[in-house]
Amino acid sequence: MKEAEKIFSSAYESTQWLAVDLSDGLLKLTLDRPPVNVLNITLLNALAAVLGQAAADARVRVLLLTARGERYFSAGVEVAEHGAAQVEEMLAAFHDVARRLRAFPLPTLAALNGSALGGGLELALACDMRLAVADAQLGQPEIRLGVFAPVAAILLPRLLPPGLAHEMLLGGRLLESSDALRFGLLNRVWPREAFDAGVAEFLAPCLQLSRAAQLHNKRALRAAQGQPFDAALSLLERQYLDELMATHDAHEGIAAFLEKRVPQWRNR
Repeated sequence: MKEAEKIFSSAYESTQWLAVDLSDGLLKLTLDRPPVNVLNITLLNALAAVLGQAAADARVRVLLLTARGERYFSAGVEVAEHGAAQVEEMLAAFHDVARRLRAFPLPTLAALNGSALGGGLELALACDMRLAVADAQLGQPEIRLGVFAPVAAILLPRLLPPGLAHEMLLGGRLLESSDALRFGLLNRVWPREAFDAGVAEFLAPCLQLSRAAQLHNKRALRAAQGQPFDAALSLLERQYLDELMATHDAHEGIAAFLEKRVPQWRNR
C-alpha cells in the first residue's frame, strides 16, 4: 500500500463490530459480531458512515462487504430492535445502508463466508455482485416472525424468477448456494477451503480497471434501469460522448489497445 493510502485509510474508523481496511484500491468492510454477525442500529450506523466517506474517496476502486466466521455472513437484524420502541429507528438505519450500497458509485461485492439470512441477505442483494461458500444458505425468513423484508421485496423479484422469489418471500424458503448460483443470484461459489483465493481472483480484474470508466459505467447502469430502450439509449449516448469521452482514460484505453501495450490509467 502506498504511504498516502496508509495515511488516508487511518481516517476510516473500525468499530467494535465493523473492521475497515483500505488497501490498493480495495475497501474491505468486515462484519465482526460473532457468532452470527447480527446487525444492530450501532453497526448499521457505522456501516452508513463508512459508505458515505468511501463514496467520495478517490482511492477506492472496489468495495467488498464480507464477515468473519465460518457459519454466517449475517443472520439478519437484531430481533429485539424490531419491537415497537426501536423499529422505526432500526428500519431507517437499515434502509440508509441499503440506499448507500445501491447508490455507491463504484463496483460493490458481497462475499458471503456463510449463510445470509434476513437483513444479511438484503445487504448482499443491495450489492452489484455476490460470491459465496458452497455450504451457505440464503433466505428471507421474516415471514415466520410475522413481518416482511422491504429491501428483498423490491430486489429479489428483479434478480430471481418471480415464482422462486415469491417462494422465498412468502414461504420463507431457504435457497442453497448451488441453486442460487444456478438462478443467477450468486456470481460464483467455491468450497470453503478455496473461498478466500477465489474471492481474490474474482476481484483482481476489477482492481486493474480505470476508476473513471467504472464511475461512468455505474452511472450508466443506474440511469438506464427501468427506462424504455430508446430513451435509455439516447441518454447513455450523450453520457458516452459528452462525459466519458472527455476523460483521459477513455482515450488512453483505446490508444493502449491499438498500440498493444498496458494502459496507464490516470483515473480521470
